[in-house]
Amino acid sequence: MYEEDNQGFVDTTPQSSNGDQYVDPTHIPNKNEYKDEINGGVLDRKSKRLAKWIREKQWGVDVREALALFVEWLSVKWQESRKVIEENEQRQSDVETRQTKVEGEFERVIANATRDSEVILARDSVKYGIFPVLDQRLEHIEYLLSNYVPDGFGIYIKHNQGRNPRVTVKYYENALGTEIDGFNTESYFGEVKKETVNNRVEYPDSNSLVINLPIKWYINGKPNFKYGDWYIIEKNSVLKISFDMKVNEDSAISGNESNYSFTENNGSQLNEKPTVPYLIKVSPLDKSSNLIEWSNQ
Repeated sequence: MYEEDNQGFVDTTPQSSNGDQYVDPTHIPNKNEYKDEINGGVLDRKSKRLAKWIREKQWGVDVREALALFVEWLSVKWQESRKVIEENEQRQSDVETRQTKVEGEFERVIANATRDSEVILARDSVKYGIFPVLDQRLEHIEYLLSNYVPDGFGIYIKHNQGRNPRVTVKYYENALGTEIDGFNTESYFGEVKKETVNNRVEYPDSNSLVINLPIKWYINGKPNFKYGDWYIIEKNSVLKISFDMKVNEDSAISGNESNYSFTENNGSQLNEKPTVPYLIKVSPLDKSSNLIEWSNQ
């Protein structure tokens, strides 16, 4: 029925009698559908530790404690998730309230329609107040889009890790070796203007990803893996892309040739920075139209 080893631990043969529900003596197979999903996903450090304790602790009291911790930990995570759900429900309610207000404003414009009533109404912002002219509000919107909305500048990375990792993007200038006038030519030492960049990640498959960034953070170049992370470097500007996992360096390096950056409007690889128009000249054509001329050189 059982054998005792040299350490005093007892291995018993499963039995079923007297209504015992433990009727399956077979072991769980090493390959199963649950493990396949786990291996293909992202498992955090705490979950790994609890699972390891449950599997490997020799004393029953430790196994029970690991199971209890697991239940309590799940409760905490559920409460956090419920808070997020409730906040989303509140945001949905706010959206519906704003929608009702928008519909009312639209009806007011229609009811009191003049040639420029819609333009006049468009100058007003509930969040940022009244702008003297519509152009100032549009410029303000473009500033927010280009600085904070992760769209307009994309980075494709072939990482070959077989995972969908979380991504952190950081920007800084004048890292060692990137100073414009050479090493130790600045009045300070090391990286400056450090910022964490808002990003949105897409996962075409488990071996590649696309990072979308605000156009403000555009750097001309393609990402290359070295020193444990991916870098895009142009003169003294650096974008550093990190994963929340240990990276297989050989696999990451093998994807360097496939990496590139692109503009969101056409998906093509970037070779040079967009040109900025200057010498802008505005000439009136009639009472309602103007001719705008500019140069790109």
